[in-house]
Amino acid sequence: MDLRLLGAMCAGVAVFALGMALAPASVAPEPAAAEAVRGWYRGRLTEARAILARARLDLAPRTYLALSLGAPLLLALVGWLLSPPMAAIGLLVGALAPRLYVRALTASEARAADDEVPRVLRAIVNRAQAGGTYPDLFAAAAEAARHRWVRADFEEIRGRFYAGEPAADALADVRRRQAGRNLALLYDALVVLMTTHQPASASVDVLGSLGEAARSNQSIARQAAAESKGLRLQAAILAIVIPALFLYLVAVNHELVAPVTDTDLGRLVLLPAAALLELTGIVASLRVTRLEA
Repeated sequence: MDLRLLGAMCAGVAVFALGMALAPASVAPEPAAAEAVRGWYRGRLTEARAILARARLDLAPRTYLALSLGAPLLLALVGWLLSPPMAAIGLLVGALAPRLYVRALTASEARAADDEVPRVLRAIVNRAQAGGTYPDLFAAAAEAARHRWVRADFEEIRGRFYAGEPAADALADVRRRQAGRNLALLYDALVVLMTTHQPASASVDVLGSLGEAARSNQSIARQAAAESKGLRLQAAILAIVIPALFLYLVAVNHELVAPVTDTDLGRLVLLPAAALLELTGIVASLRVTRLEA
């Protein structure tokens, strides 16, 4: 029996050696596959750069991408300490948390930027009616803006114009980082005016009508935000109170929650179901109360 086993092992080694001899000399990954991976990575970096620019978050795209990939793994590892279903839920929460955080920052930036639009439009129209040029319009917008990012954007456009860069290109570049819809419409109108080589005086009628639409949109957004404020506050309280109450019971009266934390049924079914329902409720509440979107 020993000789038969030894012969089988030798035959296996011989077959493996023959296969390696007939295989191509290079076993490196295919260039197409490596290029596909690099293309995917570059695409994710570009997407992360655009997301962070709209959120005005001072974070490197590589760092954001690392957090987006590392958070699911970390929370899955923490969940695995409880049970495999909790690891799956931790993976889901880790995948959603960075996106929801950046989305909340983007929504906050959009609201702040939209509040500036009527004031900025009035300043631009007044300067255009006074015979100002496009750099004068950008300067008037920067002077009227109270939000630091709105002011910084118009100052950047003015500086790039005096540096010899086409203003339409500078406007289109800055337009990509705008989170507010009304402010994005203002940039679109300015890009069209400058691309078609319209004089600054021609912007009076265009931007004047845009100002009326911006004020109407702002009024509707404020009304929707006021009506949904109570719902958002209620959802936030429930999202915090329920897990906090469970942790309090674990610390103070562990016997009461022992069926959930110390039994297979609790760790594998009850606790994952509760966490999944909590996560579903938070996501559903955010979607329902986001009336201004």
